[in-house]
Amino acid sequence: MTGDLEFVGRAPATFDDAAMLAVAQRRAQFLADAGRQVSGSLNLPHTVRRSLSACVPHLADWAQVMLVGRDGATYTSLVVNGSGPTSTARRSPGADGVIGQARLLVTGRPELLHVSLDQDPLEPDGLAALVPDELMREQVAALRPADVLGLPLTARGTTFGTLTLARRSGYGFVAEDISVAEELAVRIALALDAARRYAERSNVATVLQASLRPPELPKLDGSALAARYRPASGDAEIGGDFYDAWGDPADWSFVLGDVSGKGVEAAVVTGQARHTVRGASAVDREPSAVLRALNTMLDGTTAGRYVTAVYGRVRRQTDGGLHVTVASAGHPQPLLVRPSGEVEPVMVRGLAAGLVADVDYDQTQVVLAPGDTLVLYTDGVTEAGHHSVRRGTQRLTGLLSNYAQAGVDALVEAIEIAVLEDSGGVQRDDLAVLALRAEIA
Repeated sequence: MTGDLEFVGRAPATFDDAAMLAVAQRRAQFLADAGRQVSGSLNLPHTVRRSLSACVPHLADWAQVMLVGRDGATYTSLVVNGSGPTSTARRSPGADGVIGQARLLVTGRPELLHVSLDQDPLEPDGLAALVPDELMREQVAALRPADVLGLPLTARGTTFGTLTLARRSGYGFVAEDISVAEELAVRIALALDAARRYAERSNVATVLQASLRPPELPKLDGSALAARYRPASGDAEIGGDFYDAWGDPADWSFVLGDVSGKGVEAAVVTGQARHTVRGASAVDREPSAVLRALNTMLDGTTAGRYVTAVYGRVRRQTDGGLHVTVASAGHPQPLLVRPSGEVEPVMVRGLAAGLVADVDYDQTQVVLAPGDTLVLYTDGVTEAGHHSVRRGTQRLTGLLSNYAQAGVDALVEAIEIAVLEDSGGVQRDDLAVLALRAEIA
């Protein structure tokens, strides 16, 4: 165990002023050092380990941190033996994992337990009450007779876990020791609460990012689909551009859009827009109706943000071609690429969604013969490298002409590479590209 090392909380052998002052200074320094140690990380497991190391061996022979989570309770202990510190971690799923420490969680008050040599560790109000895990209980039982101190971990008015300390025979917890332990528990609780909140927010961000990432494109007979998406430099994995495709091989839909602005706020609107388009298409597949629904959703509900988008409905023809009905809400015109290298814009226009109420959208018809490709893109493609829209469109048209007979995957990859080269590696805007080709039988 800790050998002849005196615990930091021990009272002086003599009660003269100098000795008392020395002990008070030692306690204050210990709490200051421990506070810095436990607050040095926002990684939750790391913070738990730091908290235990702050307790053992300076305050106790053994320490345990219990945290309550959605999946049950997690117990982590640290004990010093002949071979050095030994850490143990256990997870107890469900309510049974915290039943022994429920009183600490409910009352928020510390509890002190004296464990004698002849006491059964499994007594409901004995050692098992504060140390439910069998292996950890064996670690403490080896210290008997011992004192076991249970302390609540409380932050922002909520008790979310416990700190349990054990000392060997002859070094039990007196009032001054308990006071030091309580102050340390406050510091540990604040550090763990900060780490828990950081972990929760990181998890929320991860879930949101996963829900906003571009979907996997469907495999549709008679059609070849490919896409590329890249958020602006520094915008992590989410941005304001989006695309989607869904439906059955004979009658399906696609959308590509761009939300005004950048960052998390734009990403939230991105999710709303994508789900609105899908939902609206389940009621009425016509592009004009879908964009009208998108405009209605955005009008007055997204803090001034607007969305440009192209929505299309695709139906297979008996000759192997594709009949595409397209509508646009203020978005760059799609480009139709013929196998010969000829590139022509699809003449469809409309007001961006979310600017004014009650907008009607025109739609147009496009027929893709086998080998024809329809390319949709956001302005991050044509405005890369400080080009004007006209110049950027000309460069894109030339690239599409050169890749007219390449596979759609190679085509969208070439667009992405060209944007990155034009941007000098620093992409100012999000990029999204969607290519649809009528396959040659």
